[in-house]
Amino acid sequence: MRIGGLGAKAALLKEQMKKKPCKRCSLHYNHVSFDKCPHCHHLDELRLQQLFVKKEAAFQSRKSIGMLFFILALIAGFLMLVISSL
Repeated sequence: MRIGGLGAKAALLKEQMKKKPCKRCSLHYNHVSFDKCPHCHHLDELRLQQLFVKKEAAFQSRKSIGMLFFILALIAGFLMLVISSL
């Protein structure tokens, strides 16, 4: 039995449509629940810049761990190729 499928995809799309990007910080928020962006409406310009730095650091962290997993997958694939040819 396949869980998900078209119904789950439609539910996910419906949930994503409730969110829109903030013009100030570009993070998504639910504009139905919030009048203003909960991420940046209370921040001044200095703190907004700190938010951007924090967001960029998190992105770089995810990028580096993704590259690590890619390299490990290549090594594992190469080892399986070598072992299967023996």
